[in-house]
Amino acid sequence: MNTGPAYIDLVLIGGGHAQTQVLKDFAMKPEAGVRLTLITDVLDTPYSGMLPGYVEGIWSYKDMHINLVKLARFAGARLIHQPVKNIDLKNKNIILENDLIIRYDIVSINCGASPDLNAIPGADQFAVAVKPISQFLQKLPDPAFVNGPVCIVGAGAAGAELALAFRRKYGPDLAIHLIGRSPRVLPTRTVRASHLLHKALMAANITLHLGQPVRKITADALHFENETQLTAQHVFLVTAARPADWTSQLALKKNNDGFIAVSSSLQSISHDRVFAAGDIASLQGFNREKAGVFAVRAGPVLSYNLRASLHARPLKSWRPQRQYLALVGLGGGQALASWGPFAAAGSYWWALKVIIDRRFMTKFSDLPQMSSSADILPSLAHQLGRVPEGDEQMFCAACGAKAGADTLLKAMRRACDMAATMGADPAYFPELDLSSDQAQMELPPGQAVISQSVDYISQHISDPFCFGRIAALHALSDIFVSGHRPFSALATVILRRDYSDLQADDLAQMLAGSLTELSYHRTRLVGGHTSLSDESGLGFAVTGFAQRSAGDKPEQLAADETVLILTKPLGTGVILAAEMRQLCPANSYAAAVAVMLQSNYEATQIIANIPGAIMTDVTGFGLVRHAVNLARRAGAAGVNICPEACPFIEGAEALSEQGLQSSLFHNNAAGLIPASGQFEEAAAQLMFDPQTSGGVLAAVPQQQAASCLRQLQLAGYSEASLIGSLSSTAGLTIIDQNKMS
Repeated sequence: MNTGPAYIDLVLIGGGHAQTQVLKDFAMKPEAGVRLTLITDVLDTPYSGMLPGYVEGIWSYKDMHINLVKLARFAGARLIHQPVKNIDLKNKNIILENDLIIRYDIVSINCGASPDLNAIPGADQFAVAVKPISQFLQKLPDPAFVNGPVCIVGAGAAGAELALAFRRKYGPDLAIHLIGRSPRVLPTRTVRASHLLHKALMAANITLHLGQPVRKITADALHFENETQLTAQHVFLVTAARPADWTSQLALKKNNDGFIAVSSSLQSISHDRVFAAGDIASLQGFNREKAGVFAVRAGPVLSYNLRASLHARPLKSWRPQRQYLALVGLGGGQALASWGPFAAAGSYWWALKVIIDRRFMTKFSDLPQMSSSADILPSLAHQLGRVPEGDEQMFCAACGAKAGADTLLKAMRRACDMAATMGADPAYFPELDLSSDQAQMELPPGQAVISQSVDYISQHISDPFCFGRIAALHALSDIFVSGHRPFSALATVILRRDYSDLQADDLAQMLAGSLTELSYHRTRLVGGHTSLSDESGLGFAVTGFAQRSAGDKPEQLAADETVLILTKPLGTGVILAAEMRQLCPANSYAAAVAVMLQSNYEATQIIANIPGAIMTDVTGFGLVRHAVNLARRAGAAGVNICPEACPFIEGAEALSEQGLQSSLFHNNAAGLIPASGQFEEAAAQLMFDPQTSGGVLAAVPQQQAASCLRQLQLAGYSEASLIGSLSSTAGLTIIDQNKMS
């Protein structure tokens, strides 16, 4: 991993077969001064060669997916989980679907292709495209809900494999139809290969409709050009591919079908800082079908040429082979092999396919421990005038370790523009000429009491905009649970010692995310301070005004009549610890980010309206320590908590069972070993897990609990749960489910 200052932005759009190899290659041999970023709309990228086996039930979801969260961490790459809308080639900016901008010096595109739903009227409404695979898997019907004929449009290798896999998945009695425009299946291969596949389809009782182009698709039928029709309840499209929709706006040179035209070096023929590989690319001079094998073979070439471009070295040419071994799954442990004039079918070829597929996937599941570092800065950094000379490379401390005035100004302008684009109210933005970390404010009329809180977190999410949002929500939460309204905030920002333009980009993204949340919660950013270090971080000192007099104190609550309600699931600590160790499932990471991005404001408003209720937020000290502190405020000795009643983020318990813990776990547990009950179970241990932007824990009179939970769930806190009660016994008592009242 490259941990030194960054001077060049290399951005990968898409986690296709070629760019997963680029990520691993750059992890194995880092490039000094290069900030690597992966932009992807999926966190688990599927390996298309294993899709039929997955449908048949041979492979699991994990078997056929590459975890991009894990791979990005291994490569030291920033991970931006967003679709792309366009690329501003002139200014070298990537525009995301949410209108945020990511800058680049070199960009590589490997985002695949999908069937053209516009080619057949009705397909977009009544058919399911097999690509993108991630969307197909979400729409793949459960056998219990397949109640009529299944039709697959497209009789090439992918369509035939899917038909045979469906037969295994849905049983022998379902009517399955394979429809093709060509008079034979597998039309791009030899007649013998086509004959062997035809034979396997007939043996599986797949009805073929060959030489019959589809004219349109309606709710219950396929309509052919010969005016006949075929009843269909489920239609799947595996036809000729077209480029991803967003690429249609790109001002890059393309072929007649809209695919990005690249030279034999995989470099755009119109823009030398743009590369492309896989289905999205059209290699000039080579007319090849869209097949995963070409993206796999292109990976090492793409990686070499990205490095060569960084160092101003000659690029390597690549000539894809005209003939390649195609292995088509026939179901039941059989496969068809086709290579040039050769064609054969049998169990041997399936065994070979399994070996090849597993070998490719193992490259990304079994990642080695790396210790190599990069030394030589890319020539491109020197060409762009970004590398300091001589003593300028020394880094100062004290007040010399801060972002420059020009960096701050550029970042603030960009942050305000981005936040406004996201819908934030400019009334809560700072002055653009802001030059102070001190602010003078007038309190709203009638307010004599203010509340203040300060919080800071190191950057745990590599997406700076997303991190900015989480940092702001994390800091605001202390004011929310006090029953107060936030009014203003001062920021403390630590940036990496990167080139000033890269610093400005990071700062703008973090502040834009922060301003989005601050504005939504009517809190004005009035100033701040920056510093430089090896790792980034962001914090806020938040000022609020009290909505009750300073003399008001919480009521003494009867322990046996007061229950504990938790509004958000636990597990961010263990999930982030797993992510740092490259052990985190992608779906757990996505779920944890979603939890951290949910504001506590609405929850605190609901709880504040319940007479006698008091609350706190669950953050770094974990659930139990916050619960015990809450009990003391209520005049109780301790708490009863049922681990099984606690909500947990998807995958958190499984990670805890593996022995994974946050570094703060033991400090949180110290002195709070439960007075009774089991502590060794994963759910119980997660009660000491430190939370970032965690939920609200409320002590609520028992008679108000059902109403409180109902209101919270209606407000979007779908996992709000009753987890225990106050106790007359000191400290923590773990109780089981049957003791929950």
